[in-house]
Amino acid sequence: MSVYLYNLIFSLTGTNVNVGQFQQYPTTLPPSPSISNVSCAWFAYSSPTPPPGLGSYFQVVTQALTSSQWGNPQSNANSLTVDPGDYLMMRVCCADSNVSNYQLRFTGVFGRGTSQELPPGASNLQSPLVMSSASAPNNTLPRAVIDVDGSSVLNWPGPISADGSWVIWLGEVVSAPADAANDYTLNVGASVYVGANAPSLGNLFTFGNDPKMHVTGIGRKRKVA
Repeated sequence: MSVYLYNLIFSLTGTNVNVGQFQQYPTTLPPSPSISNVSCAWFAYSSPTPPPGLGSYFQVVTQALTSSQWGNPQSNANSLTVDPGDYLMMRVCCADSNVSNYQLRFTGVFGRGTSQELPPGASNLQSPLVMSSASAPNNTLPRAVIDVDGSSVLNWPGPISADGSWVIWLGEVVSAPADAANDYTLNVGASVYVGANAPSLGNLFTFGNDPKMHVTGIGRKRKVA
């Protein structure tokens, strides 16, 4: 079992905000790459003890992650290979001085990543995650849409104060019917509302990215029904 974190960093200063782009994976990694300075990257959990809140289902994390427990960054330009039984997290971070006034909403849509005909042995399952939750742990319907907060912008969550981040558990990776190996695209969106001291550009901003993922047909066999 492995745990992977998809890490994204944004800023409302600079040029990326003009095109709705998160900070991109660097051409050359910094001397000490971490979740604090490398964006558009998958990190692997490296501590022998389970990360806080480890679970099979989607949930919001309310405490900052420990940077030293995450390593081996991989660019999202390449497809991340995971096994059934692995776990996925997502983190969005901002180092702007005004981040305490930011409120953010996650949105994510999984898809099989191709409109082409299925190759032999592949499955038309559209997401490697399921709809299980603390109140419905046995729900095995696929979770193709991730949406943290459907309320008005004033009710979107603010950042974890320790590091200006928003973190969620996406859940446990499941195998497709007949243990088929599948490829997915995860379209990630972050909507940011600035409640005070907004920049001259406005007070509502959006960012997007689309990492890819390959789920093998091996690992723990928790299948979609």
